[in-house]
Amino acid sequence: MSLTAWVRRARTPEPAPVRREIAVFEPADLFDIDIKDDPEASPVLCCTDDPAGAAAFNALWLKRIATSGRYAAAVSVRGQGGTPAAEGGVEAFTHDVVQAAVTVPRQAVLIGHREGAAWAALAAGRYPAAGLVLVSPQRFPKQPPKPVGGPPILLVVSESEAQSKEAQAVTEAYGTAPLTFAGSPDEVFKGAAAEGILDAVLSWLDGKK
Repeated sequence: MSLTAWVRRARTPEPAPVRREIAVFEPADLFDIDIKDDPEASPVLCCTDDPAGAAAFNALWLKRIATSGRYAAAVSVRGQGGTPAAEGGVEAFTHDVVQAAVTVPRQAVLIGHREGAAWAALAAGRYPAAGLVLVSPQRFPKQPPKPVGGPPILLVVSESEAQSKEAQAVTEAYGTAPLTFAGSPDEVFKGAAAEGILDAVLSWLDGKK
């Protein structure tokens, strides 16, 4: 870390504390199928800029992740879902992701969607994530911090976003080519594209155990 960055971090006051809403789905919660917790599979923590926060992942993502034997969680940052609003902006949202991550058992994979991808990337500069998945990133920092521990990184974007400045920024920052999906970026949580995106992400995670 450069001296300038250290000074900036040291002088930045810690965001006001909030009680964060965290949704959790574990393999043991799957009453209709017999899935055992995989102790070698990294747990997952998701975040998004959708106002619903953690609830956006409830309908499909968390259950599907749990079926792979993983602990699945999603956080509502301040002002989302059931988490009270508080001042702080991007720094505070990143703080919320980091604080949620440290409550997850074992080293977690961070999955960020849209602006949540930027928060996850910034959080990975402070928290030793087991992996980093950036889905349709928006407002991504031009110079994101180097992830602690050098975790594997996956960029997932729609075909229409593949040449966007955000996708190019991620590619340049991490040296990773995007995995593209057909359909709209708005179909990440529901619609025809959602299942395919999850299949691709889970396949990638299984290969990174």
